[in-house]
Amino acid sequence: MPERNHLEALTETAITPIAEKIWPTLRAQVKGITLDLWGTILDDAHPPTDTIVYSEQRQRFLLEELQRRGYQTTKEQMQAAYKRAWEYFDELWLKQIAFTAADGLQEMLRVLHVELPPENYRRVLEFFENYKTPPLPLAGVISAIQNLSQRYPLALISDTAWTPGRRLREILAGCEILQCFQTLIFSGEQGRTKPHPLMFERALAGLQLTPNACLHVGDLQRTDIA
Repeated sequence: MPERNHLEALTETAITPIAEKIWPTLRAQVKGITLDLWGTILDDAHPPTDTIVYSEQRQRFLLEELQRRGYQTTKEQMQAAYKRAWEYFDELWLKQIAFTAADGLQEMLRVLHVELPPENYRRVLEFFENYKTPPLPLAGVISAIQNLSQRYPLALISDTAWTPGRRLREILAGCEILQCFQTLIFSGEQGRTKPHPLMFERALAGLQLTPNACLHVGDLQRTDIA
């Protein structure tokens, strides 16, 4: 017998007796699917997502840029500024307000009491926004999305931080799933984060579906499941 694929094996273990009763009704109702990105499609628990390595690279890049401008900023001051940028992210996230790399960089410059000319600022911001090595998709997710897109219209609903939707589109294209989504909703482009209704409403509008006809798949209790 041919070996069962990864998706079939996972599906069998996921279908509990309760789920088996619910699924026929759910299958009849669902006309479209919306998906989260980080932790659902892309791996956010291992490199090269925003780990210590990427944090240190951003800090070092800005530090060198400031030193070239004549500032005597120390490594410790830079670490404190970067920590404050993430605290600012958390503050905005709890208010369902989007955070961008520009927000983080501006907060760091404010904490450090420094300024950068426009050209230098743009160079640092571009570095902050880009991954040198794209994050990896979770096991089995690419084929799952490709298969789902043949049966349902799909939308992506993703909170972003340092990496903008522009770059994430490139990463999805590299994974050969960008074309699977009928619409893509990124917090940095909408000004809000999940679970703000705007994020879901924009996705539903793109799919031209009502909420009761959509199934959302995500990994975080606060922003996806609740």
